[in-house]
Amino acid sequence: MKKYLLLIEDEKLWDSFKSKINRDLNTEIIELIRKKVEAFKKASAKQK
Repeated sequence: MKKYLLLIEDEKLWDSFKSKINRDLNTEIIELIRKKVEAFKKASAKQK
């Protein structure tokens, strides 16, 4: 977990994230990335 803590410097935000996860940390982070990519694709499609 320490390697992820370096990415999120705000400890309150990090604690909030850790308390909300239901699965292992790697799965949760991959899911967040997937959601961001999907949102980006939708936004890009609307601009065209």
